[in-house]
Amino acid sequence: MLHNPDKARYDRVSIAFHWLTAALVLLLWLMAQSEAVLPREWRHGMWSFHITTGAVLIFIYGARLLWLMSAATRPTSVNIGMLRMAEQVAHGLLYALLAAALVLGVVNVAVRGWDLFGIVQVPGFASDDRALRRSINGWHELAANALLCLAVIHAVAALYHQLVRGDGLLKRMWFARRNIS
Repeated sequence: MLHNPDKARYDRVSIAFHWLTAALVLLLWLMAQSEAVLPREWRHGMWSFHITTGAVLIFIYGARLLWLMSAATRPTSVNIGMLRMAEQVAHGLLYALLAAALVLGVVNVAVRGWDLFGIVQVPGFASDDRALRRSINGWHELAANALLCLAVIHAVAALYHQLVRGDGLLKRMWFARRNIS
């Protein structure tokens, strides 16, 4: 069990960034996976929403990195040795895969061009190059799928810590209840 609960928690801003990022990544991935089941007339709007949500996630990712580098409270790891190294590699990969998926998403839109909700026109610089569009989209999908797979492993590892090891790891990344007296 963690000995000092105050020093064993992330700060509220880091926690909010974590859960907001997780929710948006899952939402974006689910939107991409649902294209085939949506009626054809809804797809353009869904992709416009996907692109807009991705743009919001870029902003959140940037703000999260700035917060992490400046003011974030990071608790001491509950892991040692190889588990500590695996934790560091996994977190680094989560950030790298998210950055890759976001950058490739921007490149995907820049190559294809897009009409966002009929309001904003994003011109494509290679919209007629089908091979390039497919390649960029394929890399974007690969990065997103790898990110989601690693996020699932990350979640399973957190549940293992909480339920099997009993070290209170999930409490570090959950909002604390305020004691009102």
